[in-house]
Amino acid sequence: MPMWLRKFTFKKIQDHYEQKAQQASGTSTDDMNEMRKTLQQAQQNRPSQPQQKSTPNVKVPDFVTTTKKASRK
Repeated sequence: MPMWLRKFTFKKIQDHYEQKAQQASGTSTDDMNEMRKTLQQAQQNRPSQPQQKSTPNVKVPDFVTTTKKASRK
């Protein structure tokens, strides 16, 4: 078998099995390109920095009883 025919046949067989594997995994290059475009559009529509909600000032008790003494029995 001539070398050019071997390479051609091998390439056709390789392409066939790659397509079969892509179909089995459920992803193809077209699907991936569409997903990339969708993600890029979402990033463009989203603000660059998410707005952070301001937390209200909360006084945390220190749980120290300095004014009262514990009663003794």
